[in-house]
Amino acid sequence: MKLATAYYPDYHPRSEWARDYRLMREAGIECIRIAEFAWAKMEPEDGVYDWGWLDDSIREAEAHGLSVMLCTPTATPPIWLTERYPDILPVGRSGRTIAHGARQQRCYSSDHYKKYSLRIVEEMGKRYGGDPAVIGWQIDNEFGGETKYDYGDTSRKGFQAYLEAEFGEIGALNERWGTAFWSQTYQRFDQIPLPAPIDCDVMMWPHPSLELAFRRFSSKVMTDFHRSQMETLRKYTSAPITTNAFMFNWGDNVDWSKLFDGTDVVGIDIYSSDEEEIAFYADACRSLLDRPFWVMEYGTGSAALPAEMDLMRARGCEWFSLFKFRVFPWGQEQERAQGALLAVTGDPRPGYEAVKRWAGNRDFSPHPQQAVSSGVGVYYDFECAWAYQISKADPVDYFSYVHRTVYSSAYDRESAVKVAFEPGAIAGLRTLLLPLQLLHDDVLEQALIEFVKTGGHLIATSDLFRRNRDNVYLSRVPVIFREVLGWTDSRFIDDVPELESSPHPVLAERACGQGRMTIVRRDLDKEGWAALRKADVKA
Repeated sequence: MKLATAYYPDYHPRSEWARDYRLMREAGIECIRIAEFAWAKMEPEDGVYDWGWLDDSIREAEAHGLSVMLCTPTATPPIWLTERYPDILPVGRSGRTIAHGARQQRCYSSDHYKKYSLRIVEEMGKRYGGDPAVIGWQIDNEFGGETKYDYGDTSRKGFQAYLEAEFGEIGALNERWGTAFWSQTYQRFDQIPLPAPIDCDVMMWPHPSLELAFRRFSSKVMTDFHRSQMETLRKYTSAPITTNAFMFNWGDNVDWSKLFDGTDVVGIDIYSSDEEEIAFYADACRSLLDRPFWVMEYGTGSAALPAEMDLMRARGCEWFSLFKFRVFPWGQEQERAQGALLAVTGDPRPGYEAVKRWAGNRDFSPHPQQAVSSGVGVYYDFECAWAYQISKADPVDYFSYVHRTVYSSAYDRESAVKVAFEPGAIAGLRTLLLPLQLLHDDVLEQALIEFVKTGGHLIATSDLFRRNRDNVYLSRVPVIFREVLGWTDSRFIDDVPELESSPHPVLAERACGQGRMTIVRRDLDKEGWAALRKADVKA
């Protein structure tokens, strides 16, 4: 595992660059990650570019034996752009426009935002795409981290166009969503609202199919934007391209399987000192593309930092970028002094010495050490997470349950757990843990049937496939219940409340082909999942 660090030459005097770069090399750091918030510095006026500072910082880094991960700065559009085109600014759930001066103050549906974003990316690609010091690219910063959903007029029009492309005819949407209920039937796509909160004296909420569709759309505009930047950069560089996904406990509102589709490597920012949480993200990142991953930001304030670095290396991290090298003396992150290797004065802090000791003791093998596969997989479905988040009668903290209960029950420091995000990823597993898979999917269902019949053990919670992908209850018995469990009636929906009142953790189990399927209570605790897995190993 090689070390990098986030550095901001645009924030620090040039006279200090050489000292900082020297200290990096002395600590075993080999690369700097720069420029993700520097749009106004790169393009201070419309079409006027200032590359001198960036050229000089890259050349100075290169002279000190450091390579560069270069970031596109599109998370922070400059004031001249948002002032000229107000449609770029997003609108919050309350209906208030988000003002300039934070970050991610952008509407992904704005043609103006997309046009100017791709222009700055193109200019960066032309200038640095062939630079030998630039060994990788990060696109944007933490998609969906701050601006998760945009409720403005530009977004509404984009959502309506998305629905028209998905359904074709308004009658198809009305039929699939059941809009006859409460007389919600639409005549045209441009009548469909955004699912903003309904301010009313009684408890009211938007249509659940509308809410789920809006979450799909909101994820899609981000992943499409990411893809457009990748396509632009690939015209000029052969260096690996990634982005820095963020932790789910800050919101799992961007579908990773689509975000990293077509990227060269998975990148993530991790801020945690919880061993199992760190391992979960490492396993998820490695599983997604089935190759080593990069950590683009990792907090440096933990007393257990060397042990956490060992854990990440063992689970497949190739580049490990520490956030950050120096304390910010200004701005919204000036309070995060604990997350830096150097103090505001430029003097080394405890984290610096810890990193230096770790680098001095590591094995410099070019290939990261891989943890041994346990043969156990945990399935993560973003749309099921969204469906449970928007449920008013039965809300469930999907991420917390999947991570802290199900994944944690299978966690072992010496072995890796596969986190599957798509049906094709479950092949080759011995045991698949499938919690909270509320939404039915034909492709997943067939993959699960094949998995069981060819020798796998499927353990699913009792809410399996209750609804279709429109967030509407199924009116037929899913094939997997008939073929694998032998159910031909509606107990898969009707009897669930009664079944879940049972004190027994296992509600149904049946062998099929060479494998078997087990249905467990939806609220099965960590110990219950662990007991099932241990029994499975002994069997």
